[in-house]
Amino acid sequence: MFPDEIISEILSPALKVPDELFCHTVGPSPFSSYSLSTSAYLLVCKDWLRVATPLLYNVVILRSKPQATALEAALKFNPELGLFVKKLRLEGGYVGSMHTILKLAPNITDLFLTLSIWSPDSTTGLCKGLPLIDPRRVIVVDPCYPKPPTNLQASTLRGALLACIQSWKNLRIFGFPYGSDQNSAIMSWAAEMSQVLAQTQVHTVILGQSFFLIPPFIRVLCTIPSLKVLHFERPFQKEDRPRILASIDADHQLKKLGTYFQDEDTFNASTEPDITPSLNPQFIPMESASQEIRDIIWRRVLFFVMYVEELRSSTFPRGPTASHPSRLPILCVSKYFYRLGLPYLWETVQLSFLNAPAIAAQLEQRPQLGSFICRVITAVTQPVPQQARFGPKLLDATMSICRHAHNLQVFAPIVHHSAQYITLEAFKLLSETAGSLIQELSVALGGMTVSAALFEPFTALRVLEIHGGMELSLAQMDTRSGALETVHTLRVHGDDTLLELFAKMRLDSLCTVGLPQFLHLPDQTSLTDFIVEHGGKLRHLTMYMDRCKLSLPVISFCRNLVDLEVLDTHPAAWDLLDFTPVNPHRSLTKIITQHAPLDVKRVNFFHPTMFPSLREMQVRELKWPTSEREISKSVHVKLAEALLEMNIKLTDSEGKAWVPRLGSSRKRSRGSVAGWRVR
Repeated sequence: MFPDEIISEILSPALKVPDELFCHTVGPSPFSSYSLSTSAYLLVCKDWLRVATPLLYNVVILRSKPQATALEAALKFNPELGLFVKKLRLEGGYVGSMHTILKLAPNITDLFLTLSIWSPDSTTGLCKGLPLIDPRRVIVVDPCYPKPPTNLQASTLRGALLACIQSWKNLRIFGFPYGSDQNSAIMSWAAEMSQVLAQTQVHTVILGQSFFLIPPFIRVLCTIPSLKVLHFERPFQKEDRPRILASIDADHQLKKLGTYFQDEDTFNASTEPDITPSLNPQFIPMESASQEIRDIIWRRVLFFVMYVEELRSSTFPRGPTASHPSRLPILCVSKYFYRLGLPYLWETVQLSFLNAPAIAAQLEQRPQLGSFICRVITAVTQPVPQQARFGPKLLDATMSICRHAHNLQVFAPIVHHSAQYITLEAFKLLSETAGSLIQELSVALGGMTVSAALFEPFTALRVLEIHGGMELSLAQMDTRSGALETVHTLRVHGDDTLLELFAKMRLDSLCTVGLPQFLHLPDQTSLTDFIVEHGGKLRHLTMYMDRCKLSLPVISFCRNLVDLEVLDTHPAAWDLLDFTPVNPHRSLTKIITQHAPLDVKRVNFFHPTMFPSLREMQVRELKWPTSEREISKSVHVKLAEALLEMNIKLTDSEGKAWVPRLGSSRKRSRGSVAGWRVR
């Protein structure tokens, strides 16, 4: 068994709330993230419960009335817990619970308070409890956008706070809630608060909001007798900086007390570590190691320095950025780095209308460089070459590059669901050059006759994304072709010609199909034939809802489907009730949609017995509310809680689910605090 001191050191990083998060005043609350409550650590064992309890209660974050009620009950049951509370962050009024909490937590040194109180929230208990504590630091926020609340509860809290500021004897640091706003009511509140602070013993005032000029209340704050620092926490905007600095320089007292970022770039500047120079300038790393070992180690170092792995991802920015600058200077360090790093430089080649001809010319002069190319990231052109201004030149340069790339594995576009238009001759060139090696291919075809024989050379192909352009026709097939037998992911764009072709192939390894766009599907016969032929193999399917509403339901033929992504164009595009299969679908576990798949009023008509394995519905446009007021109005919260009773999670674009923490999910939706950190 570890002693309590060791257990405390182990648990502190998990339970400790960084001060910068506790003091956060701008934007959404950092505690509105949807993650498991840190109180779960206390349930591991009795030793962890004993040691972690003081750590848990050291910083208390309250974001809802049920949290305040639960904390009130805990402190009443065990008043000793209140002695552990040193920092308290309140993001609401929380009815009468706050009076008991503040009464039983006399050791509070840091208080975070919001003045933005919305009806029907009550501040009665908070106003009665504030005089019972005497904090050293008080941080106040008053988010006034788009319009400040002007109800009686908010006004009462402001008055109680101003009275307490004058009575608190230990107050030394104050976070001022207002900036240079033009709203007359806000400026009036700021002036009143600054006049009250002028009568205190505060030595530090932190201005957390943005400033585009120096408002009058700043000069009132400068008259605080004990004031030593007036800190502008946020950097001045570049266009406002000269005017603000001139105002500061013109006021002797403000110039003496004011602190701010001296350089507008300091706020965003990344700090680079100080590297101590070597004591021996002639030192050669790994001098005693063999050349083979040195090559292996330095290749691995350059692999990370030149971010080779990141460039393999289609989502990674292709051009140089501040965090990932040009890699060419690395090769200029020495001949040794040049030899080891050159293959990494050429492994992934990104093409554009401007650089493709230059890269092609370089390969013509040095064809040996082509052996390093594994990935060609193509530029985007229209499917029809006459519509692309630089289409023919770009295609010629691209094919010239591919002619030298004998180890090509990926031929894909820089933009998702787009493709480089290629001709029949170019397509055959790809198959001859790298047909047995290429694993991912994304092309747009048009003006040709397609057949299964075109794809037979691609014996290693795993991912195929193909766009069908105009004037695309299908050759006759006598028997079912075995081409593309290694393809496991197929994404088809365009008319029904391509689907008709793929419906006549065996596609033995197929498990993922994407049908994100169709130009011409007059009778949907090709789609029906494709689903009837290959639906039983599919585990992942993406398609538009109107393609799922066939006379022969798609989902009924995809009996092994694990997840289904349904694309729709507007919220009323579809309803899951219209999507129920004839017989229960026993393998589907996840449905992904752009908008909510069910109307809250119709959720009771949904029969989960038709989807016995369904456990998740992900909505890509969903963003969970971050305040108690937003929760009470959210239809997604009500839908999520209704689905939870069916053992189905509703998740947002990041896969974070709504998990009510307190009370019954259907009966206390306003008290649900999914993912909130209950400190």
